[in-house]
Amino acid sequence: MSGSPREDVERDIGRALLEQWDPLGVRDQPGPHPEYAAFAHEVYSLLARGASDTQVARFLHRLERDQLGHPELANVELTPLLSTLRTIERTAI
Repeated sequence: MSGSPREDVERDIGRALLEQWDPLGVRDQPGPHPEYAAFAHEVYSLLARGASDTQVARFLHRLERDQLGHPELANVELTPLLSTLRTIERTAI
């Protein structure tokens, strides 16, 4: 990924995580939402290294289970989010 500055791409990834994933349920709360910035950084790195959709989904489900305390989300379909992430990835190249 070399088209857009990394910070811009990570911001877009963070927005996608908030709008389409949001296991913390903060999307509807007012104000800035930095909760997913570190995860956006990791997702960017995965995409930059050529991770598959399965690898990205496993990473997100592992976060849900191990760091965010929501193991019940492990079966939630992430295809729409993965599609958005791939769109972001294509614009960043």
